[in-house]
Amino acid sequence: MLLIVGQGNPGAQYARTKHNVGFWVLDRLSSDFRPKGKALVAEIRFQKPSGEWVWGLLVKPTTFYNATGEAVGPLARFYKIPPERILVVHDELDLPPGRMRFKAGGSNAGNYGLESITSHLGSRNFHRLRIGIGKPPRPEQGAGWVLSGFHPELVPVMEKVTETAAEAVQTWVTEGLEAAQKKYNGLKLDVA
Repeated sequence: MLLIVGQGNPGAQYARTKHNVGFWVLDRLSSDFRPKGKALVAEIRFQKPSGEWVWGLLVKPTTFYNATGEAVGPLARFYKIPPERILVVHDELDLPPGRMRFKAGGSNAGNYGLESITSHLGSRNFHRLRIGIGKPPRPEQGAGWVLSGFHPELVPVMEKVTETAAEAVQTWVTEGLEAAQKKYNGLKLDVA
């Protein structure tokens, strides 16, 4: 069993903000989310190339972004899912729009939502799918940047990115991290 977590903030006022791209990706994988603990959860099944079925949960925390671990930790413990079988889909300032990167573990790079997950799991060994949103004009504008929407010219790019990221999640589930990294880490979806 796997957990696939989209990071974002609950509420209509945050729905189209940069911080919610993790939710956008999960919404492309299911529309059947139901409340469970501090999250909205949907069940998924994907078939591996071997024919074996893999079952998991899509998780959209109903905590705020910086408290994502309050939703992830209890679900991981209840279903006995180790960090290595958890994928967190989140926005990434250090990547430009149109790019995505899979990685396993490592630094949380100031992402308070990832810090919260690390704290509640007691491990940084979960996998991440980082979705590029670009940097604000000035570093001190970070909070306002992630809570704002994309410039209209970037909306089609982000639609393409989230569609591709949903496919990338399926690759991670059915073929593993290394295959997903090889296939998706070098893509540049901001160019025609």
